[in-house]
Amino acid sequence: MTDAPVLEINSGSSSVKYQLVRPSGPRLAAGTIERIGETDGAWRHSAGSDSGSGKQPVADHQSAFALISRLFDDRSPDLASSGVQAVGHRVVHGGARFSEPTLVSAEVLDEIEGLSPLAPLHNPPALAGIRAAQ
Repeated sequence: MTDAPVLEINSGSSSVKYQLVRPSGPRLAAGTIERIGETDGAWRHSAGSDSGSGKQPVADHQSAFALISRLFDDRSPDLASSGVQAVGHRVVHGGARFSEPTLVSAEVLDEIEGLSPLAPLHNPPALAGIRAAQ
């Protein structure tokens, strides 16, 4: 693994938290999209000494990921040129099969979806986040 950045995602039922980090440790950027699906949505994004926040409705997780992409484009660092090597997602419940980091495939997505009854408020948004990031 190189020291190229990794985008880490925690996609919850009504929020998405994210950070762009290097495996060696430095955090390059971080942010939160809150109140997804509500009329009073909000965002925060910081990269180094640049930080900002705003309010705007965010209809769903797909819209949240579009907003995250725009925030990186507008505020920095630029994701397209940063050399992101991987996107990591937090999934609350992986049942007996998923207890360690797993490369996501169509089969893995289907299995996580099948486990959604174990974490109905968390697994579906995590799946939405994975699909949006793909």
